[in-house]
Amino acid sequence: MKPRVIVGMSGGVDSTLAAALLQEQGYDVIGVTLKLYDYEQAIEDVPEAKRECHPSAFIQRAQEAAEKLQIPHYVFNKEDLFREKIINSFLDAYQKGKTPLPCAKCNRDVKTEALWNAMLQFKAQYIATGHYVQRLDTPHGAELHQGMDRRRDQSFFLFMLTFQHIQSHLFPLGKFSKEEVRFQAQSRGLKNSHVKASQDLCFMAKTSYQSWMEKEAVELHPGAIVHEDGRVLGQHKGLAYFTIGQRQGVGVGGFTDPLYVTGMDLTTHTLRVGPRESLGKNFLKLEDINWIAPDRKEDPINLHARVRSSGSLVSASFHASSKSVVLKDLEYGVAPGQACVFYEGTRILGGGWIVESSKLD
Repeated sequence: MKPRVIVGMSGGVDSTLAAALLQEQGYDVIGVTLKLYDYEQAIEDVPEAKRECHPSAFIQRAQEAAEKLQIPHYVFNKEDLFREKIINSFLDAYQKGKTPLPCAKCNRDVKTEALWNAMLQFKAQYIATGHYVQRLDTPHGAELHQGMDRRRDQSFFLFMLTFQHIQSHLFPLGKFSKEEVRFQAQSRGLKNSHVKASQDLCFMAKTSYQSWMEKEAVELHPGAIVHEDGRVLGQHKGLAYFTIGQRQGVGVGGFTDPLYVTGMDLTTHTLRVGPRESLGKNFLKLEDINWIAPDRKEDPINLHARVRSSGSLVSASFHASSKSVVLKDLEYGVAPGQACVFYEGTRILGGGWIVESSKLD
């Protein structure tokens, strides 16, 4: 009997090719698309420029891809789960002065959970997605590693997966570049090989952050913009519009050197700004730490850390007893609510959520 796999299909080229490759490798493939959010308008009433982000467009493309591959396809409505786990926590984080990373939480708490439940429902052995990461099998179990194409590597957004998840999760695209994926899709006659990857938060696509926050009726409190030297420079409309390290849109001018958001006071609703040097941090306190690698339990453990998806790996030490990380080099713009992800070579060990940061002498 063929091993059965549930493939999360978004309608994009990555997940479509993932399904095609697994089918060619002899798997019994079932496609599943998750409907996570909705537009108030029907797709035919949405301007042309916004239609590609409409959930109905995702579903239609996924259905067409499944028909092309001649595999079963199911659509599961997970709007309530997505609202509860992702959107509500996203709004709450910004109102608390944090900078959330919803994609990492969504990958575990919504997408993986839903695909895992589908795996049990359809008596499958695996789930699969089109992420650019690698699963490497070893004597002590499967490990999660960076994608071969470092420009497209998505391991940063998967640090919340568990060791158990990795044992049943396949990543067929881990050794490909985006260009190779498009070529492979075109050579198979897959229609969505031309679909562009979105760079936006899916639920906010084609909408400005400010207008989306207003639509969600976020409670905002205006306050003072204060320089680190104590000067009051102006007023802001709400701390939720800012993040640590932000330079553009701060609303102050007339300075020779640029000013950055360096801190927030939620009690007085004060936005603090200062020079870039004030942003340098090398000590991080974490919470909700997730450890994927059961074979690595030293305390402390020397590793590499990354505090933003596009950032460089920095030599660091993780101290489990104090839930803290000491970075060898200063990182700039470290914000509460963001992730600190741990690596050993190309292997992802786990990570945690940044609570606070400071500079050690």
